[in-house]
Amino acid sequence: MQSIINFPTMKKALLTLMILCFAGLVMAQEANENEFKMTIGDTIVWKPFENCHSNGYNISGSKVISLKPIKYGDRIEIIAKQAGECNIIATCHEDNAEVVASIIVSEPYVAPVIEKMEKPATQAFTGTYKFNPPTDHYFVTIFNPASNCSETYMKLGENEAYNDGQGIDRFWNLKTGKNWYYRPEAQGWTDDVDWEFEPLGTSFFPLNTFANEVEKDDLSKYYLGMEQVLDIDCWHFFVDQPDGSAIQYWVDPANGCTLKRQVNNDAPRAVTVYDLNYTRLYFGPSFKKSLHDTTR
Repeated sequence: MQSIINFPTMKKALLTLMILCFAGLVMAQEANENEFKMTIGDTIVWKPFENCHSNGYNISGSKVISLKPIKYGDRIEIIAKQAGECNIIATCHEDNAEVVASIIVSEPYVAPVIEKMEKPATQAFTGTYKFNPPTDHYFVTIFNPASNCSETYMKLGENEAYNDGQGIDRFWNLKTGKNWYYRPEAQGWTDDVDWEFEPLGTSFFPLNTFANEVEKDDLSKYYLGMEQVLDIDCWHFFVDQPDGSAIQYWVDPANGCTLKRQVNNDAPRAVTVYDLNYTRLYFGPSFKKSLHDTTR
Protein backbone atom coordinates (compact mmCIF):
# COMPACT_ATOMS: atom_id res chain seq x y z
CA MET A 1 0.00 0.00 0.00
CA GLN A 2 1.34 3.43 -0.89
CA SER A 3 0.27 6.88 0.18
CA ILE A 4 1.50 10.31 -0.84
CA ILE A 5 1.71 13.21 1.58
CA ASN A 6 2.66 16.78 0.62
CA PHE A 7 3.63 19.42 3.15
CA PRO A 8 4.36 23.02 2.05
CA THR A 9 6.94 24.60 4.38
CA MET A 10 7.03 28.19 5.62
CA LYS A 11 9.88 30.61 5.75
CA LYS A 12 13.35 29.63 6.87
CA ALA A 13 12.95 31.89 9.89
CA LEU A 14 10.68 29.28 11.48
CA LEU A 15 13.25 26.47 11.19
CA THR A 16 15.22 27.53 14.27
CA LEU A 17 12.08 27.53 16.40
CA MET A 18 11.10 24.09 15.08
CA ILE A 19 14.50 22.63 15.96
CA LEU A 20 14.25 23.94 19.52
CA CYS A 21 10.72 22.64 19.99
CA PHE A 22 11.56 19.13 18.90
CA ALA A 23 15.09 18.71 20.27
CA GLY A 24 13.74 16.43 22.98
CA LEU A 25 12.57 13.68 20.62
CA VAL A 26 14.19 10.24 20.87
CA MET A 27 16.56 10.57 17.93
CA ALA A 28 17.23 13.07 15.17
CA GLN A 29 18.70 11.84 11.91
CA GLU A 30 20.87 13.74 9.51
CA ALA A 31 19.69 14.30 5.95
CA ASN A 32 22.20 11.90 4.41
CA GLU A 33 21.08 8.95 6.53
CA ASN A 34 18.68 6.69 4.67
CA GLU A 35 18.52 3.35 6.48
CA PHE A 36 16.94 3.00 9.90
CA LYS A 37 16.76 -0.16 12.01
CA MET A 38 14.02 0.13 14.60
CA THR A 39 12.17 -2.05 17.05
CA ILE A 40 8.43 -1.86 17.65
CA GLY A 41 7.63 1.27 19.66
CA ASP A 42 10.74 3.22 18.61
CA THR A 43 10.37 6.80 17.39
CA ILE A 44 12.75 8.71 15.15
CA VAL A 45 12.67 12.05 13.37
CA TRP A 46 13.83 12.19 9.77
CA LYS A 47 14.76 15.36 7.91
CA PRO A 48 15.52 14.39 4.30
CA PHE A 49 16.69 17.81 3.02
CA GLU A 50 18.66 20.60 4.61
CA ASN A 51 16.99 23.36 2.62
CA CYS A 52 13.62 22.67 1.03
CA HIS A 53 10.39 24.64 1.40
CA SER A 54 8.02 22.10 -0.18
CA ASN A 55 8.35 18.42 0.66
CA GLY A 56 6.34 15.36 -0.40
CA TYR A 57 6.47 11.85 1.01
CA ASN A 58 5.55 8.62 -0.76
CA ILE A 59 5.16 5.76 1.72
CA SER A 60 5.01 2.01 1.09
CA GLY A 61 4.17 -0.35 3.93
CA SER A 62 2.07 1.97 6.04
CA LYS A 63 1.16 -0.89 8.40
CA VAL A 64 4.76 -1.15 9.50
CA ILE A 65 5.09 2.47 10.63
CA SER A 66 2.99 5.50 11.35
CA LEU A 67 4.14 8.85 10.06
CA LYS A 68 3.38 12.33 11.31
CA PRO A 69 4.64 15.65 9.93
CA ILE A 70 6.39 17.98 12.31
CA LYS A 71 5.19 21.55 11.90
CA TYR A 72 5.30 22.24 8.17
CA GLY A 73 6.66 18.94 6.95
CA ASP A 74 10.35 19.57 6.42
CA ARG A 75 10.82 16.61 8.74
CA ILE A 76 8.63 13.73 9.84
CA GLU A 77 8.18 11.65 12.97
CA ILE A 78 8.29 7.91 12.29
CA ILE A 79 6.88 5.45 14.81
CA ALA A 80 7.51 1.70 14.42
CA LYS A 81 4.21 -0.22 14.73
CA GLN A 82 4.92 -3.79 13.65
CA ALA A 83 7.78 -5.93 12.38
CA GLY A 84 8.53 -5.60 8.67
CA GLU A 85 10.12 -3.34 6.09
CA CYS A 86 8.96 -0.24 4.28
CA ASN A 87 10.31 2.66 2.22
CA ILE A 88 9.69 6.38 2.35
CA ILE A 89 10.51 8.44 -0.74
CA ALA A 90 10.94 12.11 0.14
CA THR A 91 10.70 14.60 -2.74
CA CYS A 92 11.72 18.22 -2.70
CA HIS A 93 9.29 19.79 -5.17
CA GLU A 94 11.51 22.82 -5.72
CA ASP A 95 14.17 20.85 -7.61
CA ASN A 96 12.57 17.35 -7.85
CA ALA A 97 15.33 15.90 -5.66
CA GLU A 98 14.53 12.57 -4.03
CA VAL A 99 15.82 10.75 -0.97
CA VAL A 100 14.73 7.22 -0.05
CA ALA A 101 14.58 6.03 3.56
CA SER A 102 14.55 2.28 4.17
CA ILE A 103 12.91 1.30 7.44
CA ILE A 104 13.47 -2.13 9.00
CA VAL A 105 11.35 -2.84 12.07
CA SER A 106 12.00 -5.86 14.29
CA GLU A 107 10.38 -7.30 17.37
CA PRO A 108 11.78 -5.94 20.63
CA TYR A 109 14.29 -8.14 22.42
CA VAL A 110 12.73 -10.11 25.25
CA ALA A 111 15.20 -11.38 27.81
CA PRO A 112 14.74 -15.08 28.52
CA VAL A 113 13.15 -15.91 31.83
CA ILE A 114 15.69 -17.66 34.02
CA GLU A 115 14.18 -20.53 35.92
CA LYS A 116 15.54 -20.39 39.43
CA MET A 117 17.01 -23.74 40.41
CA GLU A 118 16.53 -25.12 43.89
CA LYS A 119 19.96 -25.51 45.44
CA PRO A 120 20.62 -29.00 46.81
CA ALA A 121 22.00 -29.47 50.31
CA THR A 122 25.74 -28.90 50.41
CA GLN A 123 28.32 -30.61 52.60
CA ALA A 124 31.71 -29.84 54.02
CA PHE A 125 34.51 -29.87 51.47
CA THR A 126 37.62 -31.39 53.02
CA GLY A 127 39.74 -31.71 49.89
CA THR A 128 42.37 -29.34 48.53
CA TYR A 129 41.66 -27.83 45.16
CA LYS A 130 44.63 -27.27 42.86
CA PHE A 131 44.51 -26.65 39.13
CA ASN A 132 47.23 -28.64 37.40
CA PRO A 133 45.99 -29.26 33.84
CA PRO A 134 47.76 -31.65 31.46
CA THR A 135 50.52 -30.00 29.46
CA ASP A 136 51.53 -32.88 27.19
CA HIS A 137 50.56 -36.39 26.09
CA TYR A 138 46.83 -35.78 25.99
CA PHE A 139 43.95 -36.50 23.65
CA VAL A 140 40.72 -34.90 24.88
CA THR A 141 37.34 -34.80 23.14
CA ILE A 142 34.51 -32.59 24.41
CA PHE A 143 30.88 -32.65 23.31
CA ASN A 144 29.55 -29.16 22.65
CA PRO A 145 25.73 -29.14 22.75
CA ALA A 146 25.58 -25.64 21.26
CA SER A 147 26.97 -26.94 17.95
CA ASN A 148 25.93 -30.56 18.49
CA CYS A 149 29.52 -31.50 17.64
CA SER A 150 32.57 -32.88 19.39
CA GLU A 151 35.77 -30.84 19.67
CA THR A 152 39.12 -32.61 19.98
CA TYR A 153 42.42 -31.32 21.38
CA MET A 154 45.66 -33.30 21.01
CA LYS A 155 49.20 -32.64 22.20
CA LEU A 156 52.14 -35.00 21.88
CA GLY A 157 55.51 -33.33 22.35
CA GLU A 158 55.82 -30.53 19.78
CA ASN A 159 52.83 -31.78 17.79
CA GLU A 160 49.37 -30.32 18.41
CA ALA A 161 46.04 -30.79 16.66
CA TYR A 162 42.51 -29.43 16.88
CA ASN A 163 39.25 -30.56 15.31
CA ASP A 164 35.98 -28.68 15.90
CA GLY A 165 33.78 -31.42 14.42
CA GLN A 166 32.42 -28.99 11.82
CA GLY A 167 35.14 -28.99 9.19
CA ILE A 168 38.10 -27.37 10.95
CA ASP A 169 40.80 -30.02 11.24
CA ARG A 170 44.34 -28.76 11.83
CA PHE A 171 47.73 -30.19 12.79
CA TRP A 172 50.90 -28.20 13.53
CA ASN A 173 54.37 -28.46 15.02
CA LEU A 174 55.49 -25.97 17.67
CA LYS A 175 59.20 -26.42 16.90
CA THR A 176 59.29 -26.18 13.09
CA GLY A 177 56.20 -24.02 12.58
CA LYS A 178 54.91 -26.45 9.98
CA ASN A 179 51.16 -26.30 9.68
CA TRP A 180 48.61 -28.50 7.89
CA TYR A 181 44.87 -28.68 7.40
CA TYR A 182 42.86 -31.72 6.38
CA ARG A 183 40.93 -31.86 3.10
CA PRO A 184 39.30 -35.26 2.68
CA GLU A 185 37.73 -34.26 -0.67
CA ALA A 186 41.15 -33.47 -2.19
CA GLN A 187 44.49 -34.69 -0.91
CA GLY A 188 44.13 -35.29 2.80
CA TRP A 189 46.63 -33.36 4.90
CA THR A 190 47.62 -30.21 2.99
CA ASP A 191 50.45 -27.78 3.73
CA ASP A 192 49.39 -24.40 5.11
CA VAL A 193 51.42 -21.26 5.83
CA ASP A 194 54.17 -21.84 8.40
CA TRP A 195 53.46 -20.51 11.92
CA GLU A 196 49.89 -19.45 11.10
CA PHE A 197 48.29 -21.27 14.02
CA GLU A 198 47.33 -20.62 17.63
CA PRO A 199 49.05 -22.99 20.08
CA LEU A 200 46.69 -24.76 22.46
CA GLY A 201 48.31 -23.04 25.43
CA THR A 202 48.08 -24.08 29.05
CA SER A 203 44.44 -25.19 29.03
CA PHE A 204 41.09 -24.85 27.28
CA PHE A 205 37.32 -24.80 27.86
CA PRO A 206 35.75 -26.44 29.81
CA LEU A 207 38.76 -27.98 31.60
CA ASN A 208 39.70 -24.58 33.01
CA THR A 209 36.20 -23.31 33.89
CA PHE A 210 36.05 -24.14 37.61
CA ALA A 211 39.58 -22.78 38.02
CA ASN A 212 38.67 -19.50 36.30
CA GLU A 213 35.06 -18.93 37.32
CA VAL A 214 34.72 -19.85 40.98
CA GLU A 215 36.09 -18.22 44.12
CA LYS A 216 37.89 -20.80 46.22
CA ASP A 217 37.58 -19.16 49.65
CA ASP A 218 34.88 -21.55 50.93
CA LEU A 219 34.10 -24.45 48.61
CA SER A 220 31.82 -26.01 51.22
CA LYS A 221 29.19 -23.49 50.05
CA TYR A 222 29.05 -25.32 46.71
CA TYR A 223 30.11 -28.92 47.33
CA LEU A 224 27.46 -31.63 46.81
CA GLY A 225 29.65 -34.72 47.10
CA MET A 226 31.26 -37.15 44.67
CA GLU A 227 29.80 -38.19 41.32
CA GLN A 228 31.31 -40.16 38.48
CA VAL A 229 32.15 -38.80 35.02
CA LEU A 230 33.89 -41.21 32.63
CA ASP A 231 34.34 -43.63 35.56
CA ILE A 232 36.27 -40.95 37.45
CA ASP A 233 35.06 -39.97 40.94
CA CYS A 234 34.64 -36.21 40.57
CA TRP A 235 33.90 -33.40 42.99
CA HIS A 236 30.43 -32.08 42.21
CA PHE A 237 29.88 -28.37 42.83
CA PHE A 238 26.69 -26.31 42.52
CA VAL A 239 27.46 -22.59 42.23
CA ASP A 240 24.43 -20.30 42.45
CA GLN A 241 24.65 -17.02 40.55
CA PRO A 242 23.37 -13.55 41.60
CA ASP A 243 20.73 -13.58 38.83
CA GLY A 244 19.14 -16.77 40.14
CA SER A 245 20.81 -19.13 37.67
CA ALA A 246 23.28 -21.83 38.59
CA ILE A 247 26.36 -23.53 37.14
CA GLN A 248 27.35 -27.05 38.09
CA TYR A 249 30.86 -28.42 37.76
CA TRP A 250 32.20 -31.95 37.90
CA VAL A 251 35.91 -31.66 38.72
CA ASP A 252 38.68 -34.25 38.52
CA PRO A 253 40.37 -34.18 41.98
CA ALA A 254 43.66 -35.36 40.46
CA ASN A 255 44.27 -32.16 38.52
CA GLY A 256 41.38 -29.73 39.12
CA CYS A 257 40.10 -30.02 35.53
CA THR A 258 36.38 -29.65 34.87
CA LEU A 259 35.11 -32.73 33.05
CA LYS A 260 31.52 -31.52 32.86
CA ARG A 261 29.94 -28.08 33.14
CA GLN A 262 26.21 -27.40 33.09
CA VAL A 263 24.30 -24.09 33.17
CA ASN A 264 20.84 -24.42 34.72
CA ASN A 265 19.01 -27.27 33.00
CA ASP A 266 20.79 -26.82 29.67
CA ALA A 267 22.65 -29.72 28.10
CA PRO A 268 26.12 -29.89 29.67
CA ARG A 269 29.47 -29.39 27.97
CA ALA A 270 31.17 -32.67 28.81
CA VAL A 271 34.43 -34.51 28.17
CA THR A 272 33.82 -37.76 26.29
CA VAL A 273 37.42 -38.88 25.63
CA TYR A 274 39.98 -38.23 28.37
CA ASP A 275 43.34 -39.78 27.51
CA LEU A 276 46.14 -38.15 29.57
CA ASN A 277 48.67 -40.80 28.63
CA TYR A 278 48.62 -40.35 24.87
CA THR A 279 51.98 -41.55 23.59
CA ARG A 280 51.50 -42.65 19.98
CA LEU A 281 50.17 -40.74 16.99
CA TYR A 282 47.83 -42.59 14.67
CA PHE A 283 46.91 -39.67 12.39
CA GLY A 284 48.50 -36.58 10.86
CA PRO A 285 50.62 -35.57 7.86
CA SER A 286 53.43 -37.99 8.75
CA PHE A 287 51.06 -40.83 7.85
CA LYS A 288 50.45 -39.48 4.35
CA LYS A 289 51.81 -41.85 1.71
CA SER A 290 51.34 -39.80 -1.45
CA LEU A 291 50.06 -36.48 -2.79
CA HIS A 292 46.55 -37.86 -3.16
CA ASP A 293 46.44 -39.90 0.02
CA THR A 294 43.30 -38.82 1.93
CA THR A 295 43.99 -40.97 5.00
CA ARG A 296 43.47 -39.01 8.18
